[in-house]
Amino acid sequence: MIPFVRRADGVHLGMSSGERGVLTSLTEQLQQVLDGDLASDPVAARMFPDAYRDDPDASAEFRRWTESDLVAQKTTNASTVHAWLTGARDGAFTSEDEQAWLRCLTDLRLTIAVRLGIVDAATEAQSYGADTGVGLRDVYDWLGYVQEHLVETLTSAH
Repeated sequence: MIPFVRRADGVHLGMSSGERGVLTSLTEQLQQVLDGDLASDPVAARMFPDAYRDDPDASAEFRRWTESDLVAQKTTNASTVHAWLTGARDGAFTSEDEQAWLRCLTDLRLTIAVRLGIVDAATEAQSYGADTGVGLRDVYDWLGYVQEHLVETLTSAH
């Protein structure tokens, strides 16, 4: 099914119930990651990279002042997407909804990339055919499709 549909009043969610179910589960898992101990989760290193690679003290200070706001924004984005997926929100996306969707899809793909060991184009290519036991690579690719389709829908002529 087509994930997003442009109508006269804006962009609408067009996912099937099965697709919504998968994405609902993923947003809930992302919220659990964001609510958990980020210091021990390798996803945090990718979501919140050091601001100063050569200065651990400056990076720690930067993180001290910014991380809680970044976590709050990522949590809000995931909550917004979750509300759309579960039917708590409907109609046309607002510009804030569009940004929440784009950012949440990025965070979901980043989280799965960490779990798959993808850090660059070479490791991404190597992850094809990897036995993850749950089809995680397929989910990663599907999220890329959903994200690409949203960008195309948002930038299509009205």
